[in-house]
Amino acid sequence: MQTLVERANEKKIRAKAQLNLPNLPEEIVIEVLSRLPLKSLVKFTLVSKQWRSLIQSGSVKIVPRNNVLVRGRSTLHSIDQDFLVKIVDKPVKKNPYEIFGSCNGLLLIRIRDHLFLWNPLTKCSTKVLSYEPLLCTGYSVVSGLCFDSFSNEYKAVMALSHDIALFGGEFVVVGSFRSKTWTEINFPYHFCSVKSGPVVNENLHWFASNKSSDRFFAPREIVYFNPRMNKFKKLPMPQPKNGDGDIILGLGVLEGCLCMVRCYDEHPSGHVGIVELLAMKEYGMQESWTTMFIISNLPELGIYDNVVPLCFIKNGELLMKVGRKHLMAYNPNDNSQRDVTIPTYLDAIVYEESLLTPTGYNWEDEVLRGEAKYVETSLSGSRRKIRKVIGKWDYEELDSGEEEHRVSDLEEE
Repeated sequence: MQTLVERANEKKIRAKAQLNLPNLPEEIVIEVLSRLPLKSLVKFTLVSKQWRSLIQSGSVKIVPRNNVLVRGRSTLHSIDQDFLVKIVDKPVKKNPYEIFGSCNGLLLIRIRDHLFLWNPLTKCSTKVLSYEPLLCTGYSVVSGLCFDSFSNEYKAVMALSHDIALFGGEFVVVGSFRSKTWTEINFPYHFCSVKSGPVVNENLHWFASNKSSDRFFAPREIVYFNPRMNKFKKLPMPQPKNGDGDIILGLGVLEGCLCMVRCYDEHPSGHVGIVELLAMKEYGMQESWTTMFIISNLPELGIYDNVVPLCFIKNGELLMKVGRKHLMAYNPNDNSQRDVTIPTYLDAIVYEESLLTPTGYNWEDEVLRGEAKYVETSLSGSRRKIRKVIGKWDYEELDSGEEEHRVSDLEEE
């Protein structure tokens, strides 16, 4: 969030720029702006109403770049495709937070039982939903964020498991940001093996072991959540390395294709020696699975550790999450790896730079009218009853003035 001094300085710069701004033809302005990185375009929305309109209307050609956001215990770093590592502002300063998913340049942030959409490039954020079970201790949560273009809304998907049946046991819920509803859906997989993955073709991808097989040593399947149908389906898998099926270690997106990392060579001790990275060149086509790399010499891994491809950087190296403690750069030319050191590393997620402004789908207006609510439903009609809860915005959860900061609020005065 900006301080009052920073805002005053921006107003001075904007006023000075307007005084000296040449009267260029619009097509030239568009051509110049289309050659700039998104970080510069965010600043240039402040130059004039014309420039802001051109940038936000889509007239300016935007080339998004993938960045990796690395969360530490007290820091947040970004790594861009030029391999520049920078400390970035956290979504909150005081409160603990988690990153629950990434889609279209927006991140789903959890603060207690509140969910926010946050754009790390523009620093815009808005609250979208609340979910009370997140306040309960003992829940294991796997989550994701996806977008349904048909209904023009984002959805949160969460798999929650609790050892105590009174707390619901194991269940998957889908949160609709537009209708403010939580819906429980069928999910026939072992929750202990569920790992979240990326969004491709608007589908959110996870991998897990089927409940019909052994809980601990079952091969894993890739499933995807279709936000339009509110259902999970199986994705065609490549031919397995052995007859029992594959041990999947991670999912990602490289060059626009869904990728998976599977165990290539398992030691008798249960450790993974070599991994294989495959890409689905044509989405949904089983025969299009193609081996990209076979990677050896990784740190010692177990079959339940993650190896997640993140993105390529400019020198051709591949950034990967390896296990719980390593962020590595892999060089496919000589099969070498090197550690990327981030203080107190906890997790990493890829996001695509975007100028999108998060929307709360008019929940703020409903709050002001005293009508804000969320509804929890169950498709199965079993243990969960429909309930309506009148809710209020809890802005004290956000820091730096407890205000929403949006690009669209930067109006000329």
